[in-house]
Amino acid sequence: MQEIIEINDISDVRIKEFISLRKSLVDENQVVVESKNVFKKLFSTNIKIHKVFTTLEHLDFLKQNCKDIDFPIFTANNEVMKEIVGHKIHQGMLALIDKPKYINFEDIKGNVVVLNGLTSPENVGSIVRSCAAFNINTLIIDEKTCSPFIRRCIRVSTGNLFNIKVYKTNTLVSDLIKLQTHGYKVLTTANHENAISLHKFEFPKKSAIVIGSEGFGAQQEVIDLSDEILKIDISEEVTSLNAAIAASIVFFQMAKS
Repeated sequence: MQEIIEINDISDVRIKEFISLRKSLVDENQVVVESKNVFKKLFSTNIKIHKVFTTLEHLDFLKQNCKDIDFPIFTANNEVMKEIVGHKIHQGMLALIDKPKYINFEDIKGNVVVLNGLTSPENVGSIVRSCAAFNINTLIIDEKTCSPFIRRCIRVSTGNLFNIKVYKTNTLVSDLIKLQTHGYKVLTTANHENAISLHKFEFPKKSAIVIGSEGFGAQQEVIDLSDEILKIDISEEVTSLNAAIAASIVFFQMAKS
């Protein structure tokens, strides 16, 4: 096991990447991850871990769950950890890792979920978690969507992002049309007069499910090219559902088809 280095001062430059949530001191090709659930998923991947900062009580967890500890481990007591926005926030475990890379269009396989302008890290992280729950392995995001590789998204996904392939597009409409030429049906969720009730719809074998932005829904160009528009039947007293909740309902229904 690597040498364990005790930290007594949070201004120690060796742990600078872990200190501030608002002002990032992390290289753009790296990201900080946190919590036991995320670590468990991380240890099952080949992602490079550069360093870990944890309380002493979690050292046994590291030894038991990580087969190859080839990174420095920094430790601190609970009082020092609490100075970093609070012990409960990160559960006393943080790691600096290589940020996962986006895939190429040619690597897109199986059913896919398309995020069109989602800006909430909580929603994106929750949708990633639901993708993993319903065996959807590919996520497409446009240039307006929050990166799923940021710290908050990874935490909310409970590390399931490590099991999802992500393709980022700056030309969403063109790429959706390209998917259609590859046999995909583009299915957009929207409260639209021509929308089909979700519980009456039979999903095709190759589906690209578009989830629109929290405030405005899917952009009109995407709706216009869609093969079908789907709606979730809800009470008239409720205008719409949270994007992540709506996505989970759609994924569940698709898994039943």
